[in-house]
Amino acid sequence: MSRVKLGLVGLNFGRHIVNDLLADGGNPFVELVGVCDLDQEKARKMAADRKLKFYPTLESMLADPELEAIGLYTPPVNRHRLIDQVICAGKHVMTTKPFDRDPEAARAILKKAAELGKVVHLNSPNPVPPGDLKQILAWQQEYDLGQPILASWQTFARYQEQPDGSWYDDPARCPAPPIFRLGIYGINDLLQLCGTPLDCTVQESRIFTGRPTADNAQLGIRFVNGCLATVSASFCIDNGRPYRNIMTIHYERGTVTRNLAGVEAYGDPAWSVLTLQRSNGPEAAPSFVEVRLPRGEGSGTYQWENFRDAVRGKKLVGEIDPELIVDSIRVINAMFEQTQKQEKK
Repeated sequence: MSRVKLGLVGLNFGRHIVNDLLADGGNPFVELVGVCDLDQEKARKMAADRKLKFYPTLESMLADPELEAIGLYTPPVNRHRLIDQVICAGKHVMTTKPFDRDPEAARAILKKAAELGKVVHLNSPNPVPPGDLKQILAWQQEYDLGQPILASWQTFARYQEQPDGSWYDDPARCPAPPIFRLGIYGINDLLQLCGTPLDCTVQESRIFTGRPTADNAQLGIRFVNGCLATVSASFCIDNGRPYRNIMTIHYERGTVTRNLAGVEAYGDPAWSVLTLQRSNGPEAAPSFVEVRLPRGEGSGTYQWENFRDAVRGKKLVGEIDPELIVDSIRVINAMFEQTQKQEKK
């Protein structure tokens, strides 16, 4: 199958996607054709430096018949409106987490895209559960682990950011930033593994950041089935191994952990390591299982091959329910409402 011709909008975060798509001779599934940004000089310079087309506006990009799809790397507020504009112009969409801030608008635009036969994918939750989540879901059945009881997910890095006037500085657009920017991966992982969320609580603090928003945060989620989970994320920690995305789920009859292994473990820092410990009763030793997967098969990565296949009309096996995206936005909105109440105190 031929590569999908893609135009990319939004070069703040999107510059990283540009670099990824052009690395090592280019992506085998997507061909990056050109770029666009509100800062036209930024886009013009990147286009010239990387030998890409420069598009002054999204409208000019949508008018180019060469492009089949748009990569939207704009802030999440009202992103559904941009997606609507793109799919009505006959293009497919790849975007990033968080999908939007309005759950009902998200549900409506996903339904409209399906009706128009247009693909809308994002990196979290992935369109198809990635290898690590598939393995955990398989273990749940194979080892009869029962329902999840307690779960935790954490990540960290050291940013020490300064205010720049972007949406990252605005608590109304970026609630509990470490969760909203990094912990969203954990929210989406846990929703797939633990069930339907019921309610949540949030804590946040400012330690090192120069921004007016928090750099340290923790989210508690209570699920309909009674499972309790925490998502912890921080921009304050440097131990030499950022973005580890460590997850532990305790079930009725076992525990599953997921960790990103370091060089000292396997000679390559890009392994996602899954371990299972299951009880075999009071008189028997517990079962231990370990599986290693390349990090590229983990959650949060862009499934460009699946995107290419879907654009070309291939039915994806095991595609997620769009309601998972809607539930994720509901959790984010609940977090937002709590942080706004805390701001007013």
